[in-house]
Amino acid sequence: MKLLAIAMIRGYQRFISPYKGFRCAHAHLHQGPSCSHAVLEIVKTDGLYHGYRAIRLRIKDCKQAYQTLQSANNLNRSDKGKKRKEKDKWYDCCDPSIACDAWSCGKSKHCDLPDLPCDCWP
Repeated sequence: MKLLAIAMIRGYQRFISPYKGFRCAHAHLHQGPSCSHAVLEIVKTDGLYHGYRAIRLRIKDCKQAYQTLQSANNLNRSDKGKKRKEKDKWYDCCDPSIACDAWSCGKSKHCDLPDLPCDCWP
């Protein structure tokens, strides 16, 4: 079971994550490893069964980080007379609620696609 979980996480990291167009909120807010990387490490060290609580805690923390970022983003958008900061534009690209794809994300130089710098997109 442990090997299957590791294979599935690595498959997600290799084939899905680079093309979805955003990072997890926890990694963005705390500037640390992504949830898939954290869960992979938990599964490697504790296994799927024994690491279940740690995995659930990480997902819960990621949800809380997303809500924190969303609240901050909504506050910035409420300033009608002010121009949006570059930082806010970068976050929009990485916002899971928008779920932009790599093509639309690549048009912004502030996108954070893992291992794929935005400068390489047409």
